[in-house]
Amino acid sequence: MLDEEFIAQQADMKRTPIEYVNMAGMVADIIEERHIKLTLPVAPIHLNHVGTAYAGSMFTLAEIAGGKLFKCTYGTDYVPILKAAEIRYLKPSTKDLVVELSLTEEEAAEKIALAAQRGRGDYFLDVDIKNIDGVLVATVHFNYYALSAEAAKSFGK
Repeated sequence: MLDEEFIAQQADMKRTPIEYVNMAGMVADIIEERHIKLTLPVAPIHLNHVGTAYAGSMFTLAEIAGGKLFKCTYGTDYVPILKAAEIRYLKPSTKDLVVELSLTEEEAAEKIALAAQRGRGDYFLDVDIKNIDGVLVATVHFNYYALSAEAAKSFGK
């Protein structure tokens, strides 16, 4: 069970370690254990050259949502590191974008099983990006490298 202070820290979208995310204007609509919902208001900073949502902003929304779900599921016991991503842009959008993700206890345990057993392992997550009207505008398949907190201390050294 994650404590309320940890959940509140995860909901603060203006104090992340990533400066772009701090200024992106993402809103944490739902931040609770194993369930998150983020909205990205499609402001001028997120528009491309033809006035629709910029692909990089869409990707960032999906990746941050995946990271928030990971943190709101496993707390500080594990660390996610993005290993690979495949994104499919399906429709342009001029409206605000939304990602909502949740895991059951069983799904959460299954996804982290390899990392729990070996201290590290692949962690796969599929993310749908919808506009505020519920229209699917992009899908992303992420492959994170999940590390135990202990293994993360020596990662990359």
